[in-house]
Amino acid sequence: MVSLFGYVFDEILKVAENPFQSLVVLSFLAFCIISLFTHSRHKLFYILAIPVFTQFIHIFQKYDFTTGANSFWRLFPFLILDLYFVNFFFKKRSELSRQNKFFICSWIIFNTFFLIISVNLERLIGGAIVLYIITLPFLFSYLNLAYQAENFCDQIEKYLCLVFIILGLGTFGLVYAGAGYKGSDNLLATRNIADTNVTMAYFILLWPFALLYSLRNSISQLFRFGILAIFLGVVVLSFSRGAVLIVLPYIFITILFVPNFLSPKWILALLVLIVSYTAKIAGFLEQQDLIYFWKLRFGDMVSVNSLLSKLESASGRGEIHRIAYSLFLKSPLIGHGIGSFEILGPGYREAHSMWYTLLAEEGIVGAVYHYWIFIVLGLVLLKTAVREKKHAVFLISLLFYLLFNHTVGSVFVVLPGKSITINCIAPILLICLYFYSKSRESEIEIHENLHRSQA
Repeated sequence: MVSLFGYVFDEILKVAENPFQSLVVLSFLAFCIISLFTHSRHKLFYILAIPVFTQFIHIFQKYDFTTGANSFWRLFPFLILDLYFVNFFFKKRSELSRQNKFFICSWIIFNTFFLIISVNLERLIGGAIVLYIITLPFLFSYLNLAYQAENFCDQIEKYLCLVFIILGLGTFGLVYAGAGYKGSDNLLATRNIADTNVTMAYFILLWPFALLYSLRNSISQLFRFGILAIFLGVVVLSFSRGAVLIVLPYIFITILFVPNFLSPKWILALLVLIVSYTAKIAGFLEQQDLIYFWKLRFGDMVSVNSLLSKLESASGRGEIHRIAYSLFLKSPLIGHGIGSFEILGPGYREAHSMWYTLLAEEGIVGAVYHYWIFIVLGLVLLKTAVREKKHAVFLISLLFYLLFNHTVGSVFVVLPGKSITINCIAPILLICLYFYSKSRESEIEIHENLHRSQA
């Protein structure tokens, strides 16, 4: 469609650096419209996947399109998504519980207030309103209806497992493309281009859905090795000490909670292959300079003694934390507003710690509010984990997500004033965790009531 219009009206293919870039971006926007406004029994997948696809399209747009949270080009996919929600709720009324109504109202009120007082308001007001005030409350209300369907858990496991695979393969593609960006052959440069530190937080939240999908559907061992290889591959290419110290233990712990995820004979076969081809594997890694870049990142880690010191070394953000704390002391109650650290701090979009970022931007009031949300979510996940051991992986994912956010970098709503990417993937996945657990709880109660009535 876009090619046809571009042939007739050639001006529309001149919006970017070249016709191909214009074609891809406009085709993606057409995809968003068609997937959301035409009939499909996989509508939930498109709603959850479009923010992930948007992350890729933003990087593909680079700086050839207007950047920043107020950029129409960056916000366009989310505006299409919001328009779909408006159309959906106009046709179908959402019945929210009193608790959920209170949460949505408090969310809008708190974030509106912290947006109004922000010293960075001018550079992020458009994105903040779209993501904080419109998209996330709409998505919460939408999933509040969707989770009541009988097959909700099955569907969301399948869709988020697919998102996990797409995000992983897409990240590999970005690393490959980034290695040669502007003539650079330094793989460490790809960490910033592919934004692997931010992406790692998404993988932490997506991983339990991929695990349980493979378990529920008795997926082959080859598929399970595949998704595990994707996760491990992203960790390797992230060149992140935080990823090694946090994500690798996370993968190991979650696998322990999923019975028979990997068959012992397959593990043995994999070990035999690794031992047999150790020399060739080492040669390949040397050829790709992977070992060299890992030595650059981990050369100083052998002298670190305690795990807490390692985590601090992994973040390496002591000075940034001190700056954030000094900003907090200037306005301890309400902070300086959403996105203010980008202006008042050393130039980073956050303080590389959720705790320090919240203190600087939203003070004690905002910190208490956000941690209250995480406590409520944790209690819901704990209740599900107590009833079914395998679902403890969701509680573990939340805990490791918070650990990652407090030691490596704060990944929530990505809303910088000038960056090429803006997104709200992390809170979307947290909302999915909440309603997945609520749905599982309802299923368990129905089965228990049915069992009691039969007895």
